[in-house]
Amino acid sequence: MSVQRIILANSSRLLREMWKRILLKTRHVEIVQEVTDQDKLPAAIEKREAEWVVISLPMDSPMPGWMDVYMKEHPHTQIMAFSSDGRWVKMKRMERHEEDISDLSLQELIRILEGTSERD
Repeated sequence: MSVQRIILANSSRLLREMWKRILLKTRHVEIVQEVTDQDKLPAAIEKREAEWVVISLPMDSPMPGWMDVYMKEHPHTQIMAFSSDGRWVKMKRMERHEEDISDLSLQELIRILEGTSERD
């Protein structure tokens, strides 16, 4: 199984640190960059060629339209977005529509990031 490269793009330091602690204990993922300013995200995606971008979004906020632009330019990149209050989790992939995955456990979310989930 190949290692999945992940960019943590959370403006919240608390969320970024939480994800970093979780992912550092996971064998099949590697945090390749942390981005606190979303304006720097395109360059990070270009440089790192990450399979995943884990991002937090404001409460009651839809997935931003800029994500589709990034994904057209980088079809291998997938996005997992969390609401800042933790109420919802969504996944966006080039070949699929946005998918609500809020009903999963943390272990199931990690399996998705590792590429070992049946949802892949």
